[in-house]
Amino acid sequence: MFPPLPKTFPDLIRSKFNSAVDSGSLTFTESTEEDVPAEDFRIRVAPSLAQKPVPKKVEDDATPKPKFNPFLYPEPGLFLCDLGDRYSLILNKFSIVPYHFLCITKEFEPQNAPLSEEDLNATWECLQANVKSGSRLLAFYNCGEFSGASQAHKHIQFIPVPHEVKLIPDVALAYGVPVSKDAIGQFPTSHPDVPFAHFVLPVPKSPTTEDLVMRFSSLLARTLTTLREHDQRSISFNFAMTKDWMFVAPRCQEMYEGVSVNATGMVGLLLAKSEEQLDLIKKTGPLKVAVKVGLPRITGDEQQHDY
Repeated sequence: MFPPLPKTFPDLIRSKFNSAVDSGSLTFTESTEEDVPAEDFRIRVAPSLAQKPVPKKVEDDATPKPKFNPFLYPEPGLFLCDLGDRYSLILNKFSIVPYHFLCITKEFEPQNAPLSEEDLNATWECLQANVKSGSRLLAFYNCGEFSGASQAHKHIQFIPVPHEVKLIPDVALAYGVPVSKDAIGQFPTSHPDVPFAHFVLPVPKSPTTEDLVMRFSSLLARTLTTLREHDQRSISFNFAMTKDWMFVAPRCQEMYEGVSVNATGMVGLLLAKSEEQLDLIKKTGPLKVAVKVGLPRITGDEQQHDY
């Protein structure tokens, strides 16, 4: 395990966020939220995101330049602190949720690699921070080309979510989970009314490294099996975690009808970048959007929804 974050970290991230916004180091986009309680989803709407300029393609024979990696040398205005020798914590440069921060590897590591033992320990340490009153932290990791990842450098993200917002894994656990320690490592649970493949396991109050690795390994094994059963050649999945649970969902495509979906969308927090996208999500149904980018859930003879 890592040395604990300083007790002043919540104050640090709040003051650093405000100063980064004031200085222009961080772009904060205002948004609104709409709940779809029948499907356990919340849609965040940020129409101004659709107005961001798109860089023009260079139409010449010039040698293409390597893609810029903002995580190798983080901007000083976004830097929060180091976490051990391997990680740094930085603010997300383009935020729609206040205090959105990232845990990045100091040296380049690929985003298409599964989480390591150290990654899981770092994630758990970050989850202890109470960055916003009345909220808990949600950690998420987008792995692979169809996961919704925006950068190729390994990074785990964290956003505060109000306690009253019940995410899909919260509801899944409410239906009951195995009680045996051995069984927990083998039999993840799922939300009974969610038709896309996903797997959830509870996390003990004070987990050991072995606890974290065992749970992630179990979830990843089920995910890889599901990808193989659906003939998916690309290993893409979403990981999410709170202090109460771990969640993994396999992915088959990055977006549906122009709506990009990452790990937050798969646990019940979709993002609409325009009013048109909001209308599309509401007309289609959030669950169906998630089904289209995920994989169908097939468990024995369980009857499936018509999606």
